[in-house]
Amino acid sequence: MSEYQYYEFQAIDRPLTEEEQRAVTELSSRVATHPRRAVFTYSFGGSLRRRPEDLLADYYDAMLYLANWGSRQLMFRFPKTLVDVAEMQQYEVVTREVASDAVAAYTRDEHAILDIQLHEEEGLGWVEGEGWLDSLVSLRDAILQRDYRLLYLAWLKGVTLEYDVDEQAPEPPVPPGLRTLPLALENFVELFDLDEDLIQAAAERSGEWKRTTSEDELRQAIEKLTAEEQDRFLLRLAKGEPHLTLALNRRLSALAGLDVPPGDATLRRTVGELFAAAKALRQRRSQEQKARAEARRVAELKALAEREDETWREVDALIQQSQAKPYDQAVQLLKNLRDLARYQDCEAVFEGHMRELCDLYSRRHALMRRLRGAGLVEQ
Repeated sequence: MSEYQYYEFQAIDRPLTEEEQRAVTELSSRVATHPRRAVFTYSFGGSLRRRPEDLLADYYDAMLYLANWGSRQLMFRFPKTLVDVAEMQQYEVVTREVASDAVAAYTRDEHAILDIQLHEEEGLGWVEGEGWLDSLVSLRDAILQRDYRLLYLAWLKGVTLEYDVDEQAPEPPVPPGLRTLPLALENFVELFDLDEDLIQAAAERSGEWKRTTSEDELRQAIEKLTAEEQDRFLLRLAKGEPHLTLALNRRLSALAGLDVPPGDATLRRTVGELFAAAKALRQRRSQEQKARAEARRVAELKALAEREDETWREVDALIQQSQAKPYDQAVQLLKNLRDLARYQDCEAVFEGHMRELCDLYSRRHALMRRLRGAGLVEQ
Protein backbone atom coordinates (compact mmCIF):
# COMPACT_ATOMS: atom_id res chain seq x y z
CA MET A 1 0.00 0.00 0.00
CA SER A 2 1.39 3.42 -0.95
CA GLU A 3 1.76 6.19 1.58
CA TYR A 4 -1.06 8.70 1.92
CA GLN A 5 -1.18 11.88 4.00
CA TYR A 6 -3.92 14.48 3.88
CA TYR A 7 -3.94 17.93 5.51
CA GLU A 8 -6.89 20.29 5.28
CA PHE A 9 -7.14 23.73 6.87
CA GLN A 10 -10.20 25.99 7.04
CA ALA A 11 -10.54 29.65 8.03
CA ILE A 12 -13.93 30.21 9.66
CA ASP A 13 -13.97 33.49 11.58
CA ARG A 14 -12.35 35.54 8.81
CA PRO A 15 -10.85 34.90 5.35
CA LEU A 16 -7.12 35.07 4.80
CA THR A 17 -5.67 38.25 3.34
CA GLU A 18 -3.91 38.11 -0.02
CA GLU A 19 -0.56 38.29 1.76
CA GLU A 20 -1.50 35.37 4.01
CA GLN A 21 -2.67 33.35 1.00
CA ARG A 22 0.65 33.92 -0.73
CA ALA A 23 2.51 32.75 2.39
CA VAL A 24 0.47 29.52 2.42
CA THR A 25 0.96 28.98 -1.32
CA GLU A 26 4.75 29.15 -0.86
CA LEU A 27 4.55 25.97 1.26
CA SER A 28 3.64 23.84 -1.75
CA SER A 29 3.25 24.24 -5.49
CA ARG A 30 0.24 21.93 -5.35
CA VAL A 31 -1.93 24.01 -3.00
CA ALA A 32 -4.44 26.33 -4.66
CA THR A 33 -4.80 29.88 -3.38
CA HIS A 34 -8.08 30.26 -1.47
CA PRO A 35 -9.11 32.74 1.24
CA ARG A 36 -10.74 30.09 3.46
CA ARG A 37 -9.25 26.68 2.66
CA ALA A 38 -5.98 24.91 1.97
CA VAL A 39 -5.43 21.22 1.19
CA PHE A 40 -2.07 19.41 1.07
CA THR A 41 -1.91 15.79 -0.11
CA TYR A 42 1.18 13.57 -0.13
CA SER A 43 0.94 10.14 -1.76
CA PHE A 44 4.56 9.11 -2.26
CA GLY A 45 6.54 10.53 0.61
CA GLY A 46 7.11 14.12 1.65
CA SER A 47 5.36 16.14 4.31
CA LEU A 48 4.16 19.61 5.15
CA ARG A 49 6.99 22.16 5.32
CA ARG A 50 5.58 23.76 8.46
CA ARG A 51 4.21 22.17 11.57
CA PRO A 52 0.42 21.99 11.14
CA GLU A 53 0.05 23.44 14.64
CA ASP A 54 1.93 26.56 13.57
CA LEU A 55 0.02 26.94 10.32
CA LEU A 56 -3.27 26.67 12.18
CA ALA A 57 -2.23 29.13 14.88
CA ASP A 58 -1.14 31.71 12.29
CA TYR A 59 -3.97 31.52 9.75
CA TYR A 60 -6.75 29.01 10.25
CA ASP A 61 -9.47 27.89 12.67
CA ALA A 62 -9.75 24.17 11.89
CA MET A 63 -7.37 21.46 10.69
CA LEU A 64 -7.72 17.77 9.88
CA TYR A 65 -4.81 15.41 9.23
CA LEU A 66 -5.20 11.81 8.05
CA ALA A 67 -2.54 9.21 7.27
CA ASN A 68 -3.16 5.70 6.02
CA TRP A 69 -0.92 4.20 8.73
CA GLY A 70 -3.52 5.12 11.36
CA SER A 71 -2.85 8.73 12.39
CA ARG A 72 -5.78 11.06 12.85
CA GLN A 73 -5.50 14.66 14.06
CA LEU A 74 -8.24 17.25 14.51
CA MET A 75 -7.39 20.78 15.66
CA PHE A 76 -9.48 23.86 16.36
CA ARG A 77 -8.39 27.43 17.08
CA PHE A 78 -10.61 29.69 19.21
CA PRO A 79 -10.51 33.30 20.36
CA LYS A 80 -8.92 32.94 23.81
CA THR A 81 -11.57 35.09 25.49
CA LEU A 82 -14.43 32.81 24.36
CA VAL A 83 -13.30 29.47 25.79
CA ASP A 84 -12.26 28.13 29.15
CA VAL A 85 -8.97 26.32 28.56
CA ALA A 86 -8.92 24.93 32.10
CA GLU A 87 -12.28 23.25 31.51
CA MET A 88 -11.03 21.68 28.29
CA GLN A 89 -7.83 20.48 29.96
CA GLN A 90 -9.92 18.25 32.23
CA TYR A 91 -10.29 15.92 29.21
CA GLU A 92 -6.57 15.30 28.72
CA VAL A 93 -5.59 11.64 29.02
CA VAL A 94 -3.73 10.62 32.21
CA THR A 95 -0.98 8.00 31.88
CA ARG A 96 1.36 6.51 34.45
CA GLU A 97 4.64 7.66 32.91
CA VAL A 98 4.71 9.05 29.38
CA ALA A 99 2.69 12.20 28.74
CA SER A 100 -0.17 11.62 26.30
CA ASP A 101 -0.84 13.90 23.34
CA ALA A 102 -4.29 12.41 22.65
CA VAL A 103 -6.10 15.55 23.85
CA ALA A 104 -4.37 18.85 24.55
CA ALA A 105 -5.70 22.36 25.15
CA TYR A 106 -3.40 25.36 25.45
CA THR A 107 -3.15 29.06 24.67
CA ARG A 108 -1.02 30.69 22.02
CA ASP A 109 -0.95 34.47 21.75
CA GLU A 110 -4.57 35.62 21.57
CA HIS A 111 -5.88 32.17 20.69
CA ALA A 112 -6.70 28.89 22.41
CA ILE A 113 -5.85 25.65 20.63
CA LEU A 114 -7.53 22.26 20.96
CA ASP A 115 -5.39 19.45 19.56
CA ILE A 116 -6.79 15.90 19.29
CA GLN A 117 -4.24 13.33 18.09
CA LEU A 118 -5.23 9.67 17.96
CA HIS A 119 -2.80 7.19 16.44
CA GLU A 120 -3.83 3.59 15.77
CA GLU A 121 -0.77 1.37 15.99
CA GLU A 122 -2.21 -1.17 13.53
CA GLY A 123 -3.61 1.43 11.14
CA LEU A 124 -7.15 1.98 9.93
CA GLY A 125 -6.75 1.33 6.23
CA TRP A 126 -7.16 3.79 3.41
CA VAL A 127 -9.41 6.78 4.12
CA GLU A 128 -9.82 9.59 1.61
CA GLY A 129 -9.66 12.92 3.40
CA GLU A 130 -11.88 14.99 1.12
CA GLY A 131 -15.10 16.09 2.83
CA TRP A 132 -14.30 14.91 6.35
CA LEU A 133 -13.42 18.31 7.81
CA ASP A 134 -16.62 19.80 6.41
CA SER A 135 -18.53 17.12 8.32
CA LEU A 136 -16.68 17.90 11.58
CA VAL A 137 -16.24 21.65 11.56
CA SER A 138 -19.51 22.35 13.43
CA LEU A 139 -17.88 20.72 16.48
CA ARG A 140 -15.89 23.93 16.88
CA ASP A 141 -19.09 25.91 17.41
CA ALA A 142 -20.27 23.25 19.86
CA ILE A 143 -17.18 23.76 22.02
CA LEU A 144 -17.68 27.50 21.90
CA GLN A 145 -21.13 26.74 23.34
CA ARG A 146 -19.40 24.66 26.07
CA ASP A 147 -20.67 21.44 24.56
CA TYR A 148 -17.80 19.14 25.53
CA ARG A 149 -19.07 15.88 24.07
CA LEU A 150 -16.28 15.92 21.48
CA LEU A 151 -13.70 16.31 24.23
CA TYR A 152 -15.14 13.45 26.25
CA LEU A 153 -15.28 11.14 23.22
CA ALA A 154 -11.70 12.05 22.28
CA TRP A 155 -10.63 11.25 25.86
CA LEU A 156 -12.55 7.98 25.66
CA LYS A 157 -10.70 6.99 22.49
CA GLY A 158 -7.40 8.17 23.91
CA VAL A 159 -7.54 5.90 26.96
CA THR A 160 -8.00 2.88 24.67
CA LEU A 161 -4.83 3.73 22.73
CA GLU A 162 -2.37 4.49 25.53
CA TYR A 163 -0.49 1.37 26.62
CA ASP A 164 0.31 2.79 30.07
CA VAL A 165 -3.01 4.50 30.83
CA ASP A 166 -3.81 4.64 34.53
CA GLU A 167 -6.95 2.54 34.89
CA GLN A 168 -7.48 4.00 38.37
CA ALA A 169 -7.67 7.54 36.97
CA PRO A 170 -11.16 9.04 37.14
CA GLU A 171 -13.06 9.99 34.05
CA PRO A 172 -13.50 13.71 33.30
CA PRO A 173 -16.88 15.42 33.79
CA VAL A 174 -19.49 13.54 31.76
CA PRO A 175 -21.24 15.99 29.41
CA PRO A 176 -24.98 15.69 28.83
CA GLY A 177 -26.32 14.33 25.55
CA LEU A 178 -24.05 11.33 24.99
CA ARG A 179 -27.03 9.05 24.41
CA THR A 180 -28.05 10.92 21.25
CA LEU A 181 -25.16 12.28 19.21
CA PRO A 182 -25.53 14.90 16.46
CA LEU A 183 -24.36 13.99 12.97
CA ALA A 184 -20.99 15.72 13.36
CA LEU A 185 -20.17 13.60 16.41
CA GLU A 186 -21.34 10.46 14.64
CA ASN A 187 -18.87 11.36 11.88
CA PHE A 188 -16.13 11.78 14.49
CA VAL A 189 -16.97 8.37 15.97
CA GLU A 190 -16.73 6.81 12.51
CA LEU A 191 -13.54 8.52 11.38
CA PHE A 192 -11.69 7.97 14.66
CA ASP A 193 -13.07 4.44 15.07
CA LEU A 194 -14.51 4.71 18.57
CA ASP A 195 -15.80 1.67 20.44
CA GLU A 196 -19.61 1.85 20.39
CA ASP A 197 -19.85 -0.29 23.56
CA LEU A 198 -17.53 2.07 25.40
CA ILE A 199 -19.64 5.04 24.30
CA GLN A 200 -22.81 3.29 25.49
CA ALA A 201 -21.21 2.49 28.84
CA ALA A 202 -20.09 6.10 29.25
CA ALA A 203 -23.53 7.43 28.28
CA GLU A 204 -25.15 5.69 31.25
CA ARG A 205 -24.02 8.63 33.42
CA SER A 206 -24.86 11.28 30.81
CA GLY A 207 -27.91 13.42 31.43
CA GLU A 208 -30.27 14.99 28.95
CA TRP A 209 -29.04 17.77 26.73
CA LYS A 210 -29.03 21.12 28.48
CA ARG A 211 -31.98 23.42 28.13
CA THR A 212 -31.84 26.76 26.34
CA THR A 213 -32.24 30.04 28.17
CA SER A 214 -35.81 31.29 28.00
CA GLU A 215 -36.73 34.68 26.56
CA ASP A 216 -37.90 35.90 29.98
CA GLU A 217 -34.55 34.95 31.50
CA LEU A 218 -32.74 36.79 28.71
CA ARG A 219 -34.87 39.93 29.20
CA GLN A 220 -34.20 39.93 32.92
CA ALA A 221 -30.48 39.54 32.33
CA ILE A 222 -30.42 42.33 29.71
CA GLU A 223 -31.92 44.69 32.27
CA LYS A 224 -28.90 43.99 34.49
CA LEU A 225 -26.45 45.20 31.83
CA THR A 226 -25.05 48.61 32.59
CA ALA A 227 -25.41 51.35 30.00
CA GLU A 228 -21.66 51.19 29.44
CA GLU A 229 -21.82 47.46 28.73
CA GLN A 230 -24.70 47.94 26.32
CA ASP A 231 -22.74 50.59 24.43
CA ARG A 232 -19.68 48.32 24.23
CA PHE A 233 -21.72 45.43 22.83
CA LEU A 234 -23.32 47.74 20.23
CA LEU A 235 -19.91 49.02 19.16
CA ARG A 236 -18.59 45.46 18.80
CA LEU A 237 -21.68 44.61 16.75
CA ALA A 238 -21.05 47.56 14.44
CA LYS A 239 -17.48 46.33 13.88
CA GLY A 240 -18.77 42.88 12.83
CA GLU A 241 -16.99 40.99 15.60
CA PRO A 242 -17.27 37.21 15.11
CA HIS A 243 -19.11 35.26 17.81
CA LEU A 244 -20.54 38.40 19.40
CA THR A 245 -23.85 36.63 20.01
CA LEU A 246 -21.96 33.95 21.92
CA ALA A 247 -20.11 36.51 24.02
CA LEU A 248 -23.32 38.39 24.80
CA ASN A 249 -25.26 35.25 25.71
CA ARG A 250 -22.44 34.08 27.94
CA ARG A 251 -22.47 37.41 29.76
CA LEU A 252 -26.27 37.28 30.10
CA SER A 253 -26.12 33.72 31.45
CA ALA A 254 -23.63 34.85 34.08
CA LEU A 255 -25.90 37.73 35.09
CA ALA A 256 -28.88 35.36 35.28
CA GLY A 257 -26.94 32.83 37.38
CA LEU A 258 -27.21 30.17 34.65
CA ASP A 259 -23.52 29.94 33.80
CA VAL A 260 -22.78 26.56 35.36
CA PRO A 261 -19.93 24.22 34.38
CA PRO A 262 -21.02 21.69 31.75
CA GLY A 263 -20.91 18.01 32.57
CA ASP A 264 -21.46 15.96 35.70
CA ALA A 265 -18.30 15.90 37.83
CA THR A 266 -19.85 13.83 40.62
CA LEU A 267 -19.65 10.04 41.05
CA ARG A 268 -16.87 9.71 38.51
CA ARG A 269 -16.00 6.23 37.34
CA THR A 270 -12.45 5.08 36.81
CA VAL A 271 -11.03 4.15 33.41
CA GLY A 272 -10.99 0.51 34.51
CA GLU A 273 -14.66 0.66 35.50
CA LEU A 274 -15.58 2.03 32.08
CA PHE A 275 -13.60 -0.74 30.38
CA ALA A 276 -15.38 -3.32 32.55
CA ALA A 277 -18.80 -1.84 31.79
CA ALA A 278 -18.08 -1.91 28.04
CA LYS A 279 -16.90 -5.52 28.31
CA ALA A 280 -20.12 -6.43 30.14
CA LEU A 281 -22.16 -4.80 27.37
CA ARG A 282 -20.28 -6.77 24.71
CA GLN A 283 -20.79 -10.03 26.61
CA ARG A 284 -24.49 -9.33 27.10
CA ARG A 285 -24.94 -8.50 23.43
CA SER A 286 -23.04 -11.65 22.45
CA GLN A 287 -25.25 -13.76 24.70
CA GLU A 288 -28.37 -12.14 23.26
CA GLN A 289 -27.13 -12.80 19.72
CA LYS A 290 -26.41 -16.42 20.59
CA ALA A 291 -29.86 -16.79 22.15
CA ARG A 292 -31.51 -15.35 19.03
CA ALA A 293 -29.41 -17.60 16.81
CA GLU A 294 -30.35 -20.64 18.88
CA ALA A 295 -34.03 -19.71 18.72
CA ARG A 296 -33.78 -19.45 14.92
CA ARG A 297 -31.99 -22.80 14.77
CA VAL A 298 -34.65 -24.52 16.87
CA ALA A 299 -37.41 -23.02 14.73
CA GLU A 300 -35.67 -24.25 11.57
CA LEU A 301 -35.22 -27.74 13.03
CA LYS A 302 -38.88 -27.92 14.02
CA ALA A 303 -39.86 -26.92 10.49
CA LEU A 304 -37.48 -29.55 9.10
CA ALA A 305 -39.01 -32.21 11.36
CA GLU A 306 -42.38 -31.69 9.67
CA ARG A 307 -40.87 -32.56 6.26
CA GLU A 308 -38.14 -35.00 7.29
CA ASP A 309 -39.28 -37.85 5.02
CA GLU A 310 -39.62 -35.45 2.10
CA THR A 311 -36.08 -34.18 2.74
CA TRP A 312 -34.61 -37.71 2.61
CA ARG A 313 -36.32 -38.19 -0.75
CA GLU A 314 -34.90 -34.89 -1.94
CA VAL A 315 -31.41 -36.03 -0.92
CA ASP A 316 -31.82 -39.18 -2.98
CA ALA A 317 -33.06 -37.22 -5.99
CA LEU A 318 -30.07 -34.89 -5.84
CA ILE A 319 -27.61 -37.77 -5.63
CA GLN A 320 -29.23 -39.40 -8.64
CA GLN A 321 -28.13 -36.43 -10.78
CA SER A 322 -24.44 -37.41 -10.32
CA GLN A 323 -23.23 -33.82 -10.57
CA ALA A 324 -21.02 -31.69 -8.32
CA LYS A 325 -23.56 -28.99 -7.41
CA PRO A 326 -26.41 -31.41 -6.57
CA TYR A 327 -23.91 -33.44 -4.51
CA ASP A 328 -23.07 -30.31 -2.49
CA GLN A 329 -26.77 -29.56 -2.00
CA ALA A 330 -27.40 -33.14 -0.85
CA VAL A 331 -24.55 -32.92 1.67
CA GLN A 332 -25.98 -29.69 3.12
CA LEU A 333 -29.41 -31.31 3.52
CA LEU A 334 -27.79 -34.29 5.23
CA LYS A 335 -26.00 -32.00 7.66
CA ASN A 336 -29.35 -30.41 8.48
CA LEU A 337 -30.87 -33.85 9.04
CA ARG A 338 -27.97 -34.76 11.32
CA ASP A 339 -28.61 -31.61 13.39
CA LEU A 340 -32.27 -32.56 13.60
CA ALA A 341 -31.35 -36.07 14.82
CA ARG A 342 -29.15 -34.61 17.54
CA TYR A 343 -31.90 -32.17 18.57
CA GLN A 344 -34.43 -35.03 18.75
CA ASP A 345 -31.89 -37.35 20.44
CA CYS A 346 -32.29 -40.02 17.76
CA GLU A 347 -28.84 -40.08 16.18
CA ALA A 348 -28.94 -43.90 15.89
CA VAL A 349 -31.82 -43.64 13.41
CA PHE A 350 -29.89 -41.07 11.36
CA GLU A 351 -26.76 -43.25 11.36
CA GLY A 352 -28.84 -46.19 10.10
CA HIS A 353 -30.10 -44.07 7.19
CA MET A 354 -26.53 -43.03 6.42
CA ARG A 355 -25.30 -46.66 6.36
CA GLU A 356 -28.04 -47.51 3.88
CA LEU A 357 -27.13 -44.50 1.76
CA CYS A 358 -23.43 -45.40 1.78
CA ASP A 359 -24.14 -49.01 0.85
CA LEU A 360 -26.29 -47.84 -2.03
CA TYR A 361 -23.85 -45.23 -3.40
CA SER A 362 -20.46 -46.56 -2.26
CA ARG A 363 -19.07 -46.45 -5.81
CA ARG A 364 -19.78 -42.72 -6.20
CA HIS A 365 -16.36 -41.58 -5.07
CA ALA A 366 -17.00 -37.84 -5.48
CA LEU A 367 -20.08 -38.12 -3.24
CA MET A 368 -18.29 -40.26 -0.65
CA ARG A 369 -15.41 -37.79 -0.54
CA ARG A 370 -17.87 -35.01 0.23
CA LEU A 371 -19.62 -37.06 2.92
CA ARG A 372 -16.31 -37.80 4.62
CA GLY A 373 -15.24 -34.15 4.39
CA ALA A 374 -18.49 -33.10 6.09
CA GLY A 375 -18.02 -35.64 8.87
CA LEU A 376 -21.17 -37.50 7.88
CA VAL A 377 -19.35 -40.82 7.51
CA GLU A 378 -16.10 -42.13 8.95
CA GLN A 379 -12.86 -41.57 7.08
